[in-house]
Amino acid sequence: MKTLSKKERSKSLSLLAFNHQDLDTALFLAKQSLKIAAEIKDPLLQGNALEEISHVERRLGNNSKSFEASLKALKIYESLKLIEHQSASYAQLASNYISDKEYKMAILYLKKSLDIYSNSDNLKNYAITTLNLGEAYRLAGHLDSATTCFRQTIKYNDQIKNELISGYSLGNLGMVYAAQNEFGIAKKSLDTAILTLGKLGDLYSTSIYLAELGEIYSKQKKPELAEKKYLEAMKMAKEAGLKEQIRDFSAILRSFYEERQAYEKALLYQKMFQTYQDSLVNKENIQKIEQLKSGYEIDKRESKIALLNTINTNQKFAVVSLIIGVIILLLFAYLLYRINKKIKRTNIILSDQKEIITKREQEKALLLRELNHRVKNNLQMISSLLNLQSHELTGHPAKDAIVSGKYRVEALSLVHRKLYQEGVDTKIMMKEYLEELVLGLFHGYDAKFNPHFDIINIGIHVDVAIPLALIINELVTNSLKYAYKKTKHPTLQIIVLKEVEDYLHIQIIDNGIGFDIKKSGENNSFGIKLITSLVEQLEGVIIQKNSKGTHWDINLKIT
Repeated sequence: MKTLSKKERSKSLSLLAFNHQDLDTALFLAKQSLKIAAEIKDPLLQGNALEEISHVERRLGNNSKSFEASLKALKIYESLKLIEHQSASYAQLASNYISDKEYKMAILYLKKSLDIYSNSDNLKNYAITTLNLGEAYRLAGHLDSATTCFRQTIKYNDQIKNELISGYSLGNLGMVYAAQNEFGIAKKSLDTAILTLGKLGDLYSTSIYLAELGEIYSKQKKPELAEKKYLEAMKMAKEAGLKEQIRDFSAILRSFYEERQAYEKALLYQKMFQTYQDSLVNKENIQKIEQLKSGYEIDKRESKIALLNTINTNQKFAVVSLIIGVIILLLFAYLLYRINKKIKRTNIILSDQKEIITKREQEKALLLRELNHRVKNNLQMISSLLNLQSHELTGHPAKDAIVSGKYRVEALSLVHRKLYQEGVDTKIMMKEYLEELVLGLFHGYDAKFNPHFDIINIGIHVDVAIPLALIINELVTNSLKYAYKKTKHPTLQIIVLKEVEDYLHIQIIDNGIGFDIKKSGENNSFGIKLITSLVEQLEGVIIQKNSKGTHWDINLKIT
C-alpha cells in the first residue's frame, strides 16, 4: 500500500474497513482512511470514511459516536450537492434512530432516502433502503407494512442477485412470521438466512437470527434447542464485540434461566446484562442527571421568588423572617468555619502522606537502580567466566556453544545496563539498544563490514526487550558465523518497523550462502529451537526465505 498515492490509500483503507469482519480492525482502518483524506483535504473521501466509521461504531454499540459521524458525512455531502450520497446518510441516520428505538424518525429518514433512490438507476441501493424500511416497520410493530417491504426487497433481489440482501430479507421476514406465531415458515426463513450470512461472515445479523430461533423454540416448549441457539448467538456476539447484542442476549438468557429456576446461571447473565447496560447508557444517565440538576435549580429559584412574594404580601412577618434569616446566616457561617477547619486538617494529613509516598518512591527508584546494577554486574561476571572457559577449550567442539552462551548472556546484560542508565522506567529505547547489541556481535566476531540498520525509535517493555534481543542475537550470530564463507562483499540488514498496531515487523537479511532450516532441524540445533520458542512466547510468526542469501521475516506482538 506504500506505493499508492494518498488518495488511493484512503480509498483502499475505506474499502478494507467495509469488508473486514473484525469490527475493531474495521474501525481502525476507517479512521486511518479519514486521517489521510483530511491530510489531502478531499471532502468526498472524508465523507466516505465517516460513513464507514458510523457503520462500525453503531455495530459496536457506540450509537452517539455513530450518530456524530453520520451527521458530519451528511453535512459534507450537502455542501458538495451529492444527492445520492445524502440518501445513504439518511439511511445511516435512520439506523441510528432504530438503535435509539425512535422508529418514527427512522421511518421518516428512510422514506426521504427512498424518494431520492426512486429517481436513480441504482436498484441495489433502493432494495437495501426498502429492506431497512421494513425493519423499522417491524420494530415499530407495523408487521403488515414490514412484510410488504421485505417481499418487495426479495422481488428486487431477483434482478440484483445479492446474497447479503437475500439473507437480510429472509431473516427479517422470518422474524415477522415468528411475531405472528407462524413458526414453521419462520424457522425455514431464519435457517436459510443464517446459512447465507454465515458464509459471508456477517456475525452481527447471524447472531440476531440465532437468538430469534431460540425464541421460537422457547415458545414451542423446546428448552434444550432454545438454550443451544441462545448460547450460539451469545458466543458469536462476544467474538464480534457486539455490545448491544451481548446486552440483549444476556437479558434473554437471564429470563430463560429464571423460568427454569437455574438461578446461578440467571444471576451470571444478569450481571453481564448490567455491565453492558451501564456501558451503553452511561451518557444517557449523565444527561438525565444534568436535567435533574437543571430542574432542581429552577425549582430552587422559583421557591425564592415565592418566598419574596410572601414577604411582600405579609409585612407583619417581616421581622420574624429577618431574624430567621440572620440565624440561618450565622449557622451557615459557623458551618463554613467548621468545614474550613476540617479542610485545613485534611490538607495537613495529605501533605504528610504525600511526603511519605515521595520518600518511598525515591527509595523504590534507588533500590530498582541498584538491583539492575547488580544484575548487570553478575551477568558480566558470567560472561567473563564463559569467555575464560572458551579460551580453555580451543579446538574443542564445545567452544562454539560456550561462545554462543556468552553472547546470549551479554544480550541480557545490555538490557539491565540500559535500565540502570534510564532510571526506574521499565522501557528501553529499541533503536539504540538493538544497534549496540548488533555492533557488539560484529566486534566480537571481527566482522570486516558494517551492518545496515532501519529501526523505529520506540520504547519497548523489558519483557519484550529480552526475548527480542535473544532472537536477533541468534540470527545475527548465525549469519556472522556461517553465511559469508564464499561472499566477497558481505551485507547484513536489520529492519524493525511497526506497520500494524501492537506488532513489530522484523527482517534480518544477508547475502550469504543461504540457510537450510530443515537440515538445521535434523541436526537438533539449539539456536533454532530457542528462536522458535521465543517467537511463540511473544505470540509471533517467523518465516525463513532463501533468495541470494537468507531472509528472516518475523512478526512479534509487543503488548
